Amino acid sequence: CESFFQLVPLFLRESNLLIINFIQKIASHLNIGGQAVIKNIPRNDSRFCFPKTNSVFVYTVFILLLFSGLIISQNSHLYVPLNIQKTIEKKTRSYTGEPGVNYWQNGSDYKIKAEVLPDSSYLIGNEIITYHNNSPDTLNKIVMRLYQDITKKGALRDWYISPHLLNDGVKIDYIIVENDTLDLSESSKDISRSSTNIFLRLKNKLLPNTNVKIKVGWQFKIPTILKIRMGNYGNGNMFVSYWYPQISVYDDIDGWDVIDYEGIVEFYNDFSNYDVEIKLPKGFITWATGTLQNAKEVLRKDIYEKYELAKKSDETIKIITQEDYKKGVVTSENDFNVWKFNAKNVTDFSFAISNSYNWYGTSTVVGKEKKHRVLTDVVYQDSAFYWDKGAQISKIAINYLSNELPGYPYPYPHITSFCNGNRSGGMETPMMTNDGEPKSIASIVGLLSHEISHSYFPFIMGTNEKKYAWMDEGWASYFPREIVDRYVPTHDYWTGKATAYSRNAGKESELPPIVPSYTYKGIYYRTGFYNRPTNAYRELEILLGRDLFKKALLEYMKRWNGKHPIPYDFFFTFNDVTNEDLTWFWKPWFFEFGYPDLAIENVKQNDNQISIKVAKIGNIPTRVEVTITFEDGTEEIVRKSVRVWQDGKNSFEIIIPYKNKKVKSVTVGNKHIPDAVKENNTFIIK
Repeated sequence: CESFFQLVPLFLRESNLLIINFIQKIASHLNIGGQAVIKNIPRNDSRFCFPKTNSVFVYTVFILLLFSGLIISQNSHLYVPLNIQKTIEKKTRSYTGEPGVNYWQNGSDYKIKAEVLPDSSYLIGNEIITYHNNSPDTLNKIVMRLYQDITKKGALRDWYISPHLLNDGVKIDYIIVENDTLDLSESSKDISRSSTNIFLRLKNKLLPNTNVKIKVGWQFKIPTILKIRMGNYGNGNMFVSYWYPQISVYDDIDGWDVIDYEGIVEFYNDFSNYDVEIKLPKGFITWATGTLQNAKEVLRKDIYEKYELAKKSDETIKIITQEDYKKGVVTSENDFNVWKFNAKNVTDFSFAISNSYNWYGTSTVVGKEKKHRVLTDVVYQDSAFYWDKGAQISKIAINYLSNELPGYPYPYPHITSFCNGNRSGGMETPMMTNDGEPKSIASIVGLLSHEISHSYFPFIMGTNEKKYAWMDEGWASYFPREIVDRYVPTHDYWTGKATAYSRNAGKESELPPIVPSYTYKGIYYRTGFYNRPTNAYRELEILLGRDLFKKALLEYMKRWNGKHPIPYDFFFTFNDVTNEDLTWFWKPWFFEFGYPDLAIENVKQNDNQISIKVAKIGNIPTRVEVTITFEDGTEEIVRKSVRVWQDGKNSFEIIIPYKNKKVKSVTVGNKHIPDAVKENNTFIIK
């Protein structure tokens, strides 16, 4: 026995303690040696043995149990698709949630020059892309995205668009791969097109650890009516995103991402570097991803000085006001200005322009060393409700995200929020957000905080929103909770989230979040992308406690920032950090059809005690709060963690000593706990 176990000390030390406990119970049941087999084993103890027994059968069973335990500890109890299993076999990912030793990802260097013609709403651009193949694979094609082709005739879309709103999409002037100019005709063998993708055939295959240079010239009309996440909002005010031919992602899971952009689901991008020049008529300001390289050259002197002051100030600086426009041109007096921006290791690039918007900014210090200042600025029409407070609201959001949850210092130089004047809604891009104009202060705080939270998911964490939208929308809906309620104490953020989920949970069209997001159609995508995962994260935080929850979340971010995590990397990391198999929680919340529904099944009272039976009717587990109302009007509340459902039982009893007063009613739940069926929540004593 002792000799045998000298062969496997490493496996034993690293096996899950739950498996050890399981083996211990089995061994005790078999009465091996008449006593428990395994005691507490230090991780640095390579010895492992038990008292002698005459039963060879018992030894055999025990050894089989040991090895089955080791296997289970190194594999998931969750359903893992075959393509994900292969990434673990190839060691690009792991069952611990860490990037595998063979993990890789590709990326590009973009040099873009663009000119915007405000009068005609046209953009004309050219770019040089250096695409780096860091994969172990030889590539025979390049997939490129043309997002604005969503508006062309024949494109796939998630909703109907009136024919008069359609256009020709993106016009490609030329594509040159290395020194080879491709044939762009419909009969070309060099290219082919899908709804919003263009496929470039490589005459010389792209070998591992090499790169290819691609030059593209293109133009399109910035939409003035059909504005999907970007567009021309009138009077010279534009937010321009998803605007340049962009190399698709080639990853370790699916190879090339060839999923077309159809409208509902969003984006999945490589981490790349950008040098961008934007040519505009004088008087037009532009704000963009990255750092403005030539601010002194393009801004009027007094505007430049206020801009520099805002980057250092704790107070809000009014960089541009309506009074500044009245004084004259707020840019240099050149007929045209070229605005130069640089951004490193980001997943996308966007910009906004205006010749009439206010521009307010402040800044805050983030990080332990207190050396990194972040500019939080807003640009908005003078009439916009509450946007004059936007710079400070953004600052509060950045401080919360950097210091509280997730507690990861914001790494970029600025976050700029642009108001498009729409009633509501918003859209995120790295360092830039495109937001509506809701009419309440709580809604403004929530909107700005939500879109800024996306800086973390999916921009620090490069998740695939096309397949796993809940991995960013869920977090971006979760983080603003305390920000909003602190700023507006009369508001109750979480009631809205719990109610929104309860309203649609369990309906026929609701899909589990793990279902690829591009399969969602209709209104229920908000349930699967936003409300269900948001409530799941809340239950998870309460289950683990704030400290352990934050520790696991930060470890997940530490492992995967600047990379492409998938759901299993998230699940496995939390299992690893908490030293607990949370399958019992992950499965119902993320993998199963179902809904949360707790009920009071029965209440009994006698001279000694009150007995309350709580039942879990739905399959999705939530924490339990039971309110006992007595006939004299007093109440008593009993709370239980979601862990009460961990062992798979569907009911439990609460026993309370007799209170010398009679029970009038018992209710389970509260307005912060999702529950799809409220009719069975209250038991009234007749």
